[in-house]
Amino acid sequence: MKLFDLDWLIKDILIMKIEKLIKDFDPITLIEFKNYLIDNLSDYCSQKNSNASILSTYSDGNKCCSECGCLLYKNGKTKNGIQKYICSGCKKNLSETTGTITYHSKLSFDIWSNVIDNLINGFSIRRIAEENNISILTSFRLRHKILLALKTFINKIELKGSVQSDEKYFSINLKGTKTNNMPRFSKKRTSNSSYNGISHHKVCVVSTIDGEDNLILRIAGLGRCTTNMLESSIGSKLKNVDILISDSASAYQKLCSNHNIKLQAVPSGFHSNGIINIAEINGVHSQLETWLSKFRGVSIRHLQEYLDWFVYIFIMKKRFLLNKLKIESYHNVILDKNYIKSNNICSIDIPINLNIAYAEYLNQSLS
Repeated sequence: MKLFDLDWLIKDILIMKIEKLIKDFDPITLIEFKNYLIDNLSDYCSQKNSNASILSTYSDGNKCCSECGCLLYKNGKTKNGIQKYICSGCKKNLSETTGTITYHSKLSFDIWSNVIDNLINGFSIRRIAEENNISILTSFRLRHKILLALKTFINKIELKGSVQSDEKYFSINLKGTKTNNMPRFSKKRTSNSSYNGISHHKVCVVSTIDGEDNLILRIAGLGRCTTNMLESSIGSKLKNVDILISDSASAYQKLCSNHNIKLQAVPSGFHSNGIINIAEINGVHSQLETWLSKFRGVSIRHLQEYLDWFVYIFIMKKRFLLNKLKIESYHNVILDKNYIKSNNICSIDIPINLNIAYAEYLNQSLS
């Protein structure tokens, strides 16, 4: 039996003993015991090394260097009590939190878990700052660090069985872009594009859902959806799909042909062919539109992060009770190696080519 499994076995035995002990308590003693736990747990969870302690608990046996793969050995502790390691090969120094989003963070488990809970509830950056007594800048950075950390969870989503697929189109939002970096003239967010309908001024988001509520929302490109856009966004997720239900767009016909999937198409201009429909994915689009409206504009640079955020909430609320959602989310976000520097948050690559989207503006400026 592995040491990791043995630790969990010991914990299960302790929990069983505590449950047996609690049954023998009278109501007054039980209330006193509860208050004692709350007071002491609050102190423990607010310590600066609380995240490192949790990471240490969930680590499995021998640690290896992410750079060269050699074994790591203990090498003292930091002033906050965080375990340090040294690589036996490259001699690089690491700590318990290296590579996770809590690396270099002085915030405790209490704040990180509360911020994650706030994000599940869809709180604004200002409200998160007020709830956790942190600055608005810190709140902004924590939000985007957590959203970027969700990529590991999102990438593991697999579709199976019968799926519904459709596209959702968004206007290009350049919120946060400095004036000298703008590819076009600035305008109000409520302004309409100079092109009506679906055009190269619209961002195409491919959305697909299966019968088990596994959902994928992926930015595919600009303008009307093509087979190449479908391949790049959901092509790798179709290995276990048997039937694909969509509208009558020709792009889906070629996609299904490439992956040997049966296509059931709803005729153009209709919501159903009398037997099948795409009501479920259209319902997801309605929920997404309502959910995004409270942010008053999402920059195209961070749109995929917000789509991942919506997908995460959508799936997790289907799988877990609300009282377990917070701790499960902490595990999904904190335990993975997904560190990003705060200074790099605003320099993430834009998922579309602005030179193609605003080619006419660039041509006007050159002439």
